[in-house]
Amino acid sequence: MFKSVLLMTVLISSLAGAAHATSIDSSNTKALTIASVSVTEVEPVAPFLEQPQFTGELGDIIASIDGIIAIGTKIWKIVDAGRPVITTNVKNIVSVLPNIPGEASPISVMSNWSAPKVSSFRVSFKNAYKQEVVGFTYSVYFQFHGNYKDHGKYLTNLKVQAGQINTAWGFNFDAVSELIGIANVGTMADPVASATIQVSYAVKGLINESRLAQSYYVDGTGHFQVIP
Repeated sequence: MFKSVLLMTVLISSLAGAAHATSIDSSNTKALTIASVSVTEVEPVAPFLEQPQFTGELGDIIASIDGIIAIGTKIWKIVDAGRPVITTNVKNIVSVLPNIPGEASPISVMSNWSAPKVSSFRVSFKNAYKQEVVGFTYSVYFQFHGNYKDHGKYLTNLKVQAGQINTAWGFNFDAVSELIGIANVGTMADPVASATIQVSYAVKGLINESRLAQSYYVDGTGHFQVIP
């Protein structure tokens, strides 16, 4: 069953440039104006490409707290100029792992990882005629339950990937994903890693623009939550 998702941030604003106003036929103004946005959870969409393999460094340390570290890329593009950005570069995902002195990425000696968990969402931008001018599907992937020497529950392969994108003439679309925080929601002796990521996207039309952001929480037990 599909369900609607409450957006954390919604901003639809008019562009003040007079050059746009003078270059657009007034009869097309409603067609070129973003009037509404909706987000709906949909059936999970499988990734386009095979999951990355851990063959070396996982990336930079981007956060550290309470005995856990986040490794990878803090901000990454998922849509660039209306095209999905798809990569198997392991440094473009996020792993939240134990902070072991002298060992930057202990994932090679960790075990009991789950299969990837997937949640997918469809974003629809419509004009004043209630016609969809931009449609965008994206998925949040992660693996959980990894432990180190039989202790803890950690995260890896956390990423957001764009799927189907439909963009009408006169509209530009971009989207990024960002790790905005990590926490240990377990104990120091038996940590449970958690992470909050934010997906931000923007549609710019000839008349106005819409900027939105939605946050998601995941943790090492496999819990996934949309943050309202």
